[in-house]
Amino acid sequence: MVTIAAEPETRTDPSPVHEATRRGGRQVPGTLWVFVLGCAIGAVASFHTVRTGTNLDYGDAMAHLTISRRILDGQTPGLQQLGTVWLPLPHLLLMPLVQNMFLFETGIAASILGTLCLGISAAALWRIMARLDLGTTARVVGLAVLLANPSLLYAYTTALTEPVLIAAILACIAGLAGWAFSGRKLSGGELAVFAGVPAACGVLTRYEGWALVVSGSVFVLFVVVRRGDGVRRALTLAASFASVPLAAIAWWLAYNTAWYGNPVEFLTGPYSAAAFTQVFIEQGQLTTKGNFGLSFKVLGWAIIESIGLIQVVAAGLGLAVLTWRRGIDDKALTIWLAGTSSAFLLFSLTTGQHIMVNDVSLPSGAYNNRYVLSAAPWAALLCAYLVQQLVSRSSFAAPRPRAVVAAVALTACAAGLIGQNLWWAGDPGERMTVIEEGKLGEQNFAEVKEMARWLHDNYDGGGLLMDESADKLAVAPVIAIDFDEVYNRAAGEAFEDALAAPQRSVRWVVMHRTQVTTYATKAALDLVTEALATDQQFLADYALVHSVADLGVYRRIGG
Repeated sequence: MVTIAAEPETRTDPSPVHEATRRGGRQVPGTLWVFVLGCAIGAVASFHTVRTGTNLDYGDAMAHLTISRRILDGQTPGLQQLGTVWLPLPHLLLMPLVQNMFLFETGIAASILGTLCLGISAAALWRIMARLDLGTTARVVGLAVLLANPSLLYAYTTALTEPVLIAAILACIAGLAGWAFSGRKLSGGELAVFAGVPAACGVLTRYEGWALVVSGSVFVLFVVVRRGDGVRRALTLAASFASVPLAAIAWWLAYNTAWYGNPVEFLTGPYSAAAFTQVFIEQGQLTTKGNFGLSFKVLGWAIIESIGLIQVVAAGLGLAVLTWRRGIDDKALTIWLAGTSSAFLLFSLTTGQHIMVNDVSLPSGAYNNRYVLSAAPWAALLCAYLVQQLVSRSSFAAPRPRAVVAAVALTACAAGLIGQNLWWAGDPGERMTVIEEGKLGEQNFAEVKEMARWLHDNYDGGGLLMDESADKLAVAPVIAIDFDEVYNRAAGEAFEDALAAPQRSVRWVVMHRTQVTTYATKAALDLVTEALATDQQFLADYALVHSVADLGVYRRIGG
């Protein structure tokens, strides 16, 4: 058995939190209030983005809302509507909310889910810091780093997958920390419930969650072996933790097999990440593939612009102090767990499984930088640990000096966060890549949304034929009509029948008047355009009633 020596640390502000932890209790005082605080901040952020409409700037956000609604509403409702492009949990969580048309078309459905996820994220972070024996000052700083991040708050008001992912990651780590530092030996069943279930939520949200299952299992092995319980016991408990997320992975593979005849359709299919990156490879734009240095540079820049330079510097200092003081003991490994998603993203960039574009990439731009928001909890924990160490240096002094140090630390934290946010506010569209991506989405979808709003105002029933999978046509929340009147790829045979003879199926048709030539994947070609743009019978039976750029809205002549 290998023992890692670590310099003992002295706590500075004992509280009931740590007494509960020492006794093996699951309750962490303050958790409920922190949850309420997170929800309140999320509600305020949501009010702003919904009022301005920026919560629907991301094309992916509109697509997620659409997938969620068509599970129950459409020509062919059912679980098959989950598709295979994205993992299913965020859509399943949104599903009951988006059935209300108002919540669907405004995006408030996503804001409700995101607000709850922000409360869960804040509460889980609080519990992790308590299990790590961080004092009140440090825990306040950690929460501030998480909750004062405008890019993170913005994402939590949208239907993007980051809110569910981050909440799942933090809940999983909180469960692992509660198990590792409990005053009693918890069973494998408890480990599966309190850490394995959140891990399964992460597994069904984004593939960073799959990496967390690996790092979490390694964490369990280290902790148990260090306790002297033996390798067999370690393997048993690691299996207990991994059992639930592995079952979730098995379900996802079975789902892909059942509907697509291929258990790894999500990896190799026409809508997969591989198909997506293939376009960039052919255009010579996937420059991070095989280039670790550039991948690290691109990822690092995305983290700086999304998490904040001041926060990243403080987190870096915290990481150095953590490594110096604790090595790789159990508490250090707990904090390292929060870096799993960042390590996974670096691996994905280097192996060409993922593309990220920002100011330092080749070529430059703004794309997919929002993925690094999953690094925010890691930064928060490291900043909190650094503050804990600064305060603990006065642990042998009188109470008054300790209080002064704590006040200075909180003041410095507030000044740093305010300064960083003021700098961001000076030019958010350039200084915060996540916001820049949203603004680019607003520009790219401006014409499509104009068409969609016109159609919403003028649609008088009769059915709509539209290939929502085509380039930038995922604007169903803006059109806001019942999905059982929409004929798209998700409608299966009904879509094919409508393409073959639209006169018998639909009164309205939306398509690009010329075929899409700029697309994210080759599957994004407009199938309606391909079938009808030069069809003389269609052009005789339908009139162009509205056009925006290359988009045309056609209505059947005579009703």
